[in-house]
Amino acid sequence: MGLVAGSANLPARSRVRREMRAPGTTAAKFHEIRVSRNLSQLIRSNTVHYWTTMKRQVDLSGLKPYLGYEGMLAGDPHAGNFAPLPLQARDGSRRMRYVDVDFDDCGRGPFVLDFIRFVIASKANSKEVKRRDLEKAYHKGLAGKEIDPPKQVRALLAMAVSKYDAMATEYLGKRSSDKGFIFKRGEIEPYDAKVPHTTIERLFSTDKVIDLGIRPEARGGSAGELRIWAIVESHGGGRRLMELKQYQEPATAKYQPQPAPQERLAEIRAAFWPRLDGSAYDLVRLPGAGLFWIRQKRIALIDLPYSSTDKKKIDFLDELEIYDANQLGLAHGRQRGARDYHTSIKANPEAFHQATEPVAKAYLGIAMKAFASK
Repeated sequence: MGLVAGSANLPARSRVRREMRAPGTTAAKFHEIRVSRNLSQLIRSNTVHYWTTMKRQVDLSGLKPYLGYEGMLAGDPHAGNFAPLPLQARDGSRRMRYVDVDFDDCGRGPFVLDFIRFVIASKANSKEVKRRDLEKAYHKGLAGKEIDPPKQVRALLAMAVSKYDAMATEYLGKRSSDKGFIFKRGEIEPYDAKVPHTTIERLFSTDKVIDLGIRPEARGGSAGELRIWAIVESHGGGRRLMELKQYQEPATAKYQPQPAPQERLAEIRAAFWPRLDGSAYDLVRLPGAGLFWIRQKRIALIDLPYSSTDKKKIDFLDELEIYDANQLGLAHGRQRGARDYHTSIKANPEAFHQATEPVAKAYLGIAMKAFASK
């Protein structure tokens, strides 16, 4: 599926993305406070708040030695946004890969602020995870060294892609019949968007679109974005569930201006999906409706124990986040300018710790205060 240029006629921005702060105030506003079950969910639902706060409220003077090193960021790095997927390499081979699965908020900015965002999300998930363990794993990634994944992740990466495909087929089978979707309020609802069926069908010119549906408004950073689901059937008879998700300005744009969407996507792929066929996660233009992310609906293979009190599950989450910190470091490290960034950290790792810790704590304090007031 080809990348297309242009971003005119985009649908209206969601309230969450639009409303950074009221005139005359110095602080951004949190959204989703009342529906957030815990601090972790509040932070994961407020990526825009983080980047606005880093720009306008938190003192970053201690980060001065590192802020000049910039590149493509995950934007919203946390355990839920890294996962194993069956992806095709440029040479045509297809196997399970562990990758960033959410490009919405990727954008250019200081590497160090991306890492701090990850630390904040990790500490909100589990107080047990150690900042220094995350730092060590991240530093190794910057140096191009990948650490061993947790046992559960290792098993998933060794899984046959045919098994994953069977799980995706089963997922779709539970939500559809031969004629189309089995609609259920709050999960998948009848298609009522203004985009004509024929416009969407043209995206799948070699396949047949069986049915369209609307995925109801999500919480968090996706709130207010139009999400269209399509059941697509190939000539061979196989069906897959595709998602079209309305493109919005990335949260990183609240910190600094971002490249045009197509340029940004090329940089995202180079950093986070190296040597992979990027068509599995593309950006398309629907005439009259603007840009949409398009990808096959992914099946979550890892059940993240965000609210668990089980020690084994918490230990797994801590181990997973250390691995994710390493993956973030690898993505940063393969970019221009990252070598000097890593050299500056390697010269004095303790200085990096002392510089980043106050910023992470400051933001966690702001979030904790907001959550306590709900």
